[in-house]
Amino acid sequence: MNVPAILHEDEQLLVLAKPAGMHVFPSSGSAATTLSGWLLEQRPALAGVGPPGQPALVHRLDGGTSGLVLAAANSDSYSQLRQAFAGGQVEKVYLAVVQGRLDGRREIDLPLGGRYRRSRRVWVDNGSRRLRGVRPARTLVEALASNGQLTLCRVVIHSGARHQIRAHLAHLGHPLLSDTLYGGEPGWGRAAGGFLLHAWRLGFVHPGDGGRREITCPPGGDWQMLLDKAGLAVL
Repeated sequence: MNVPAILHEDEQLLVLAKPAGMHVFPSSGSAATTLSGWLLEQRPALAGVGPPGQPALVHRLDGGTSGLVLAAANSDSYSQLRQAFAGGQVEKVYLAVVQGRLDGRREIDLPLGGRYRRSRRVWVDNGSRRLRGVRPARTLVEALASNGQLTLCRVVIHSGARHQIRAHLAHLGHPLLSDTLYGGEPGWGRAAGGFLLHAWRLGFVHPGDGGRREITCPPGGDWQMLLDKAGLAVL
């Protein structure tokens, strides 16, 4: 998956697939294509949904993360979906490839914060550092397959602290492969456009009919190639 795609569209929302290596919103001084810019090219009428500069998209993924992103089709749906994300009512399930052997299930319930106002990374707040903007964060990790050097995991979060999965996995001693900011070794993930973290499934209440929805997006062919090479092809 090297370009974005619209996986689903109705009167209330759109479900998008974001490739790794693409940012959701523009950053200062960057002319790179973003998911928000691409969406406006496809659906210009969404320019008035949401705040200026962040049209329609109700949450974000890190640039190196691939997978599902929700967009609202109107202002009412935007407000409802934003509230659902802020209130932890959206289940977010990721696939991740981490370094080392990780067995069983783990729960990390540790707050996160930055050292500076615009820190590039975040740290676990264990009382040993003075951190800014500390937020609660709870992450559930389940190992799916391992070859001893790498482990494919399912990761579930409801909160959305910045870099939550990346920081919590690094705290366990199992950083994402190719996530060099958090101690991961460079390598395979760069072939897929980023580190190996994919937003695989979203579970949420539809703002139109109030029904529960679960939408999945399989990782792209580059992911499958890397999993095959590592002997982790369980998807």
